[in-house]
Amino acid sequence: MINYQASLENMTSKEIKEANRFMWGIKGMLIPIGYSTKDVHGVLQGYFKRLWCNCDPGQFDGFEEAWEQGKKIRLKKWEK
Repeated sequence: MINYQASLENMTSKEIKEANRFMWGIKGMLIPIGYSTKDVHGVLQGYFKRLWCNCDPGQFDGFEEAWEQGKKIRLKKWEK
């Protein structure tokens, strides 16, 4: 289960993936590799609010494919 209230230190791969899904829903891209873990946590917290009631069913199209291609490097960098 995704913990939307996870602290910076307690983010798991599930929260990192969800933060990337939020970035995809708002900006159409995965979180850039240059982001710090703190930045990823900020996306998880802040973009949740931005997506609330933003109900375009196509806004996440292509996310799973992009995540599969980019998850290894992202999890290596951000997962504790």
